[in-house]
Amino acid sequence: MKQIILGLLVLVSVTLLSAKTTIVNDINVTKSIEKKEDDQTKIVQELTRKCEEKNATACFKVGIYTLKGQGVKADGNESFVFFHKACDLNESTVCTRLAMTYENNESIRYDINQSIALYKKACDLKNVRACDALGYLYTKEHGALKADNNLSVQYFMKTCELADYTCEKIATAYELGKGLKQNTDNAIQFYEKACENNATQACSKLGRLYLEKNTYKKAQIVLTKACEAKDHWSCSQLGYLYEKGVEDITKDNNKSLISYDKACNLGSRTSCSKLGMDYLIGKGKQKDTDKALVYLSKACDKADAKACALIASMYLKGDGVSANKIKALSFSDRACRFGDKSSCK
Repeated sequence: MKQIILGLLVLVSVTLLSAKTTIVNDINVTKSIEKKEDDQTKIVQELTRKCEEKNATACFKVGIYTLKGQGVKADGNESFVFFHKACDLNESTVCTRLAMTYENNESIRYDINQSIALYKKACDLKNVRACDALGYLYTKEHGALKADNNLSVQYFMKTCELADYTCEKIATAYELGKGLKQNTDNAIQFYEKACENNATQACSKLGRLYLEKNTYKKAQIVLTKACEAKDHWSCSQLGYLYEKGVEDITKDNNKSLISYDKACNLGSRTSCSKLGMDYLIGKGKQKDTDKALVYLSKACDKADAKACALIASMYLKGDGVSANKIKALSFSDRACRFGDKSSCK
């Protein structure tokens, strides 16, 4: 009996001790929360003082604390007052974020005119995102706001000047009509800017558009720049221009050969195949089966069916090489696998 009573006393003691510990922990947690809230209140008060002294970052932070209800009563409207103060003090990122909020037509704060005014302020402060947003805004109608291609291009150009990497993106959007209304002239304008900034692919794409417009001299200039930057397609097109001698470009077989050869070595299958065929028949140059085999082999290794078929024919006929039916069959099989149906017979 004594043991039972002793056990109950121990149990009660442990329970009371546990309850006391829990109460102490709860009190400590409450004190910690109160201290944190007190600290946040002091932080907000200090930031508010700095905001009144025209510190833009402080104004923005007070807006965040007010929006979240940390150290101050949560108030969405009041938070926007502080955000606008930060923007008025030329904090361009805050201006841009505000503009995005006003631009959202699902927001209770939707106001396209307010959005544009804020984007313009941020853009004037050289905020790339704001200038880019204005460019897109003026591509479409937004209520009373009419689309304006000239203004759109103007803001996109400013975006491009502030951040080189955006020029080619804008040009591609205009060229393909993805995100922007298709406009080749606008695309050329932005590809030119990107090419000036040494964007190799922009120079290559610009060269292609110039070729489509038959402005060969301009094409030659930008294709040369892209070729020097190791763009094989541009080298290949240069080879063609020198081979044909169009517009003010003097026909030059040597420059054509150099350009095609560079294109081939940079990975242009068609350039390797063309040089191989030209050397095989002596087109524009002396027939040279050794060189023909070298270039055709490079093209065949890049899955050019025609090149593989020509090598097969060379080995079958012994044209410049020792006749070899096994090699002929091997290259014929490759030509067949790469799509040359006549080699499948």
